Amino acid sequence: MPDGKKNPKYLEEMTFAEESLPWDKGREMFSHSDLFLGRYAEHDIWELMEKVGLLDLIRKKGYDNLIISISKQNFTSRLYVNYERLDKDTRLVELILREGMFRPNRTFIERFDFSVGLSMILVEWLALQNPRARFSPERPKLPGQAYPGLGGLRNLQQMLYLFGATGRKDAIVDVPQHYHAAVIYSRLYSSIYSRLYAFFSPIDAGLVEAMIRDLSDRPLAPVSLAISSGCLVNEVSGAHETWRASEQVYPITKLLQEYVESREYKAIVEETAAKVKYAIDWYKYNQLFQQGIRDEA
Repeated sequence: MPDGKKNPKYLEEMTFAEESLPWDKGREMFSHSDLFLGRYAEHDIWELMEKVGLLDLIRKKGYDNLIISISKQNFTSRLYVNYERLDKDTRLVELILREGMFRPNRTFIERFDFSVGLSMILVEWLALQNPRARFSPERPKLPGQAYPGLGGLRNLQQMLYLFGATGRKDAIVDVPQHYHAAVIYSRLYSSIYSRLYAFFSPIDAGLVEAMIRDLSDRPLAPVSLAISSGCLVNEVSGAHETWRASEQVYPITKLLQEYVESREYKAIVEETAAKVKYAIDWYKYNQLFQQGIRDEA
């Protein structure tokens, strides 16, 4: 569980500056109700989880006597799903969302003006975990994991989209704290909504595309752990680099979808990826591993 809020890199939050919020996209959109996202009671969450197939997936894993807990404080909503009892060791789903208005602090493509602000749901924390499962060579531990994954990310993404569309948001946004999360999100495609997660910054999108291109000869788990441990090497500069978390957005409104699908955006991605080449310093990684490497759990 995270200790603090995620800090977007290119999207400055303007949620609390009420005088700067446009009425049609700002203050009216944030409910002060204590319901989840100001709109959903527990029975609504049950229905949504049933609708997107998440409850069926959980039951097929052998979990019964499910308990849903929701809460909301200011702009942050929490959803937990446990089985049998309320305990950290029985937690299957953890979802913490924050509603906010965000204004880009950098313009990448001049013809797209987002200065009025973007209404978004920020994923502060998301975990789908299987406490009864065990890590194995086939399913190794990823940085930040406490238990193996439960599956169902696509199902949950359908819920997130419905949250965003019902709440008149421009996008769902996440700031992946690890390389593997960015890769998984970049592959997360919903055939129902015909959208992909994309980095708000086409430059960062190009850098990650280059990493995927250059590092795909090894499994994702050790590559992600190596990057988190400072073993990523930029072969053009010769320098070791660290993972730079950056916003990935899942567009809901047409304007933002057009932005990430524009020819200008794609050109910047391709140009950036062509200028870099990455590798992993496996010698350093193996040394760290022998010393007892620790991930950011």
